[in-house]
Amino acid sequence: MSTIESFNPSAWLRPPHIQTLLPRLVFRCRQWYGQWETFALNDGDFIELCWHPHATPDSQRPLVVLFHGLEGSVDSPYIWQTMEELAEHDIDSVVMHFRGCGKTPINRLPRAYHSGDIGDPTAVIVALRERYPNRSIHTIGFSLGGNMLVQLMSTELADVLTSAAVCCAPLDLMSCSKRIDRGFSRLYRKYLLTPLKQKFTIKQQRGMFKDCTQLNSLDVNKMTSFLEFDDKVTAPLHGFSDVEDYYHRASGKQFLKQIRKPTLIVHANDDPFLGPDVVPHIDEMNPHVTYEKHPHGGHMGFINYQHRFYSWLPTRLVNWVSEKEAEKL
Repeated sequence: MSTIESFNPSAWLRPPHIQTLLPRLVFRCRQWYGQWETFALNDGDFIELCWHPHATPDSQRPLVVLFHGLEGSVDSPYIWQTMEELAEHDIDSVVMHFRGCGKTPINRLPRAYHSGDIGDPTAVIVALRERYPNRSIHTIGFSLGGNMLVQLMSTELADVLTSAAVCCAPLDLMSCSKRIDRGFSRLYRKYLLTPLKQKFTIKQQRGMFKDCTQLNSLDVNKMTSFLEFDDKVTAPLHGFSDVEDYYHRASGKQFLKQIRKPTLIVHANDDPFLGPDVVPHIDEMNPHVTYEKHPHGGHMGFINYQHRFYSWLPTRLVNWVSEKEAEKL
C-alpha cells in the first residue's frame, strides 16, 4: 500500500461532512460547454459523451476517459475540475455519461445503469481505440464509476488501456448500502435516491414498463433506502435475481486480484458513503494495484484552503496519469 502524496487538510476542514458538501458550495459552475457527442449503443439506446473543449481529436496526445458517480455528470466538480487539470497538462479527456445522466435525462429503454455495468464503458473504449489507434488511453472512475472500473480493469479490455485511477469507490456494495442508512449520511441517501425515483416514475408514466406488471405498478415514492430500491428496481431491471445477487456480483473488491494494468485506488478513511468492508486487504490485491487510504477527504471531497479553496484530488490523478505515461517511454 502507498500514501505517497498524502492529503492533509487544515484542521477546520477535516470533518467528513464538510469535505463532502463543500465542493458544491464553494466552486463555481463549469465555465465551458464542451464538445458533446451522442454515442449509439447496439441495443438501440444511447449515451452522451462530453469532451473537454481543448481536446484535439486528431492529435497524438494521451486521452483520459472519465466515469462519474451515481447521478453525476460533467457538471460534478470532481469531473470538470479533473478535466481542466488534465488539459493544463496537455492531456485530452472525455466523460462518458451513464444512461440518463447526460443532457437527455430519460434514455430510450426501461433499463438504466448500475454499479457493475461494464457493457457501455466497454463499447465506448473499443470505439475510441478504433478511432485513435495510436493514442494511449487512460481511465478514471469516481464512486459508482470507480467500482465499475475495477471490474473492467480485470477483463481483457484492460489490455488496450495504459492505466486506471479509482476514487471513493463502494467496493463492497452491501456494506455501503448499510452505511448510508446511518446518521447524517441519510441526507445523502435522500439526495441520491430522489432523482432515481423521479426517472423511474417518468418511465412508468410513458408506459416503458408495460410488459412487466411488477415494475409497472411499483410505487417507488414510498422507498427510503437503497436496499429497497436496488431490490425492487435495479436488480430486476438489469438481470439480477435480487439485491443480494446484485450487490455480490457487482461489488468491485472481488476483482482486485485480477486487475491487468496499473490501477490507483484512493479512499478516505472518513468517507460517509462507504462501509468498512470497502477497504481491501493486501492479499486481496495484486502488484498492479496501488492503494491509498487517506485519513480525511470525505466522499469526493479532498478540499483544502490556501488563500482559496482548491481540490487536491485532480492533481493527484493527473500526476498518476503522467507517471504512467512516462513509464511507457
